[in-house]
Amino acid sequence: MAVSVGSSGGSGRRKSLDAEINLVSFIDLLSMCICFLLMTAVWLEVGSVQVKQSHGTEAAAASNSYELDLKFQGATRAQVIIKKSGRVAHKMNLSAGTAAELAQRLDAGIGTWLASVPGVDVSAAMLTPNSAVSYGELVGVMDVLRRHKIVNLGVVPVAKGS
Repeated sequence: MAVSVGSSGGSGRRKSLDAEINLVSFIDLLSMCICFLLMTAVWLEVGSVQVKQSHGTEAAAASNSYELDLKFQGATRAQVIIKKSGRVAHKMNLSAGTAAELAQRLDAGIGTWLASVPGVDVSAAMLTPNSAVSYGELVGVMDVLRRHKIVNLGVVPVAKGS
């Protein structure tokens, strides 16, 4: 399509409006975006934690399985309730001077309980943090549970001020 463009000479000639667009810079930008996407996708996979849904699946329906509820009552105090078919089978109140000591006491307490009950299977663990519990301390407790082959982990959201 030709468009009439006025020229300074007044000759009335039509000037072509076809312009060449340099696509090299667009291709460079697109390739960088694709590289960035591939790199971040790899890092997201490396940093993920494998968890399974514990309620409403066959993991919750197993008859000989136990459920563990861990409720933080502060950064250095926690209550562990182990249930079988909705009934309390074992209860532990843990307290320590630091969060690291609390994780060690939890490790020892769960290890002792698992050794006392032969063939036990803990199908799920629900953690209820407190506002005083930091993210690192919560992940440390998750590591303790995963060491004892408890992999179906859930975190109950904390209301503000609790």
